[in-house]
Amino acid sequence: MRLSVDENELASPEELVAFQERFLRLLERRTAIYTMGDSTSVPNHVAADLLRSICFVLGIDPDESEVPQRLLSVDLEDEFRQGLAEIERTVERAQALWQEVCVAMPMFPNLALRDTLTSIGDFFARYDYRSMAHEIPCSIDYPLCHPVPESLSGVDYITEYLRRLMIEAQFLQRFEFKACDRVVARSYADHIELLINLYEPVATNAIGLVLAGKDPVGLLIVDEDRAEIARRLGSVAEAEQGRVIREAALEVCDALGVEGRGAREYLCELAPELLPRVAVGLAHGGLRGVFVG
Repeated sequence: MRLSVDENELASPEELVAFQERFLRLLERRTAIYTMGDSTSVPNHVAADLLRSICFVLGIDPDESEVPQRLLSVDLEDEFRQGLAEIERTVERAQALWQEVCVAMPMFPNLALRDTLTSIGDFFARYDYRSMAHEIPCSIDYPLCHPVPESLSGVDYITEYLRRLMIEAQFLQRFEFKACDRVVARSYADHIELLINLYEPVATNAIGLVLAGKDPVGLLIVDEDRAEIARRLGSVAEAEQGRVIREAALEVCDALGVEGRGAREYLCELAPELLPRVAVGLAHGGLRGVFVG
């Protein structure tokens, strides 16, 4: 593992060598613990996983091999123990959040959603944060409207996934279930077995209704509404359409009482994703494929 330090920080070659020696001792100790004292030698793929786990706990990116300045002068064993304790607390918070999401999410019959929530529930029993803290021992098939960055791993990934899923669940809660289910069913040929996101079509219709000058709560969009949306978006330059849609998203939040900054921004992030679909619809004389009825 080649080492460097954070940009704009100074470290002598001796400090880097000393850190590497301490890191290797920590790796040897964690390997011995993993093998229950039988050996400090393991297959290469296991050694690589143990190294990644240690990096996760210490806050090092194993692909960059850049050492945070704070780690150059600390006891790595003590720092590792503190990191494990913090991860344990994070796991507890994530499990509580998972329980809240399970309660908050409307009971759509989508199999990917149900299977994903069940599998995340198993994560907390399977997660070996002491030796494999970077791993995600569960299956996540349900796609979010805005995916979690691939740079996250371990319980950090699970926590962020659940945070975003809670935003989606709380948004969907603000509408009658039948209205949401109707929009989803009309958006996808098979809304039960397909890997689809349930938030996106509902949020899109809510934004569309505001663009049409209506209350977003009903979710039902008719041809007259699409004509008004087309008129409104068609009357501004393409460069301005994103701003108009974003402003409509904020109006949706105001109308529904969505106050959290994260939830408001999550909805606004839909604007740039809608732009190419709107452009195609306007070019072909209709928005039925964007705002369903």
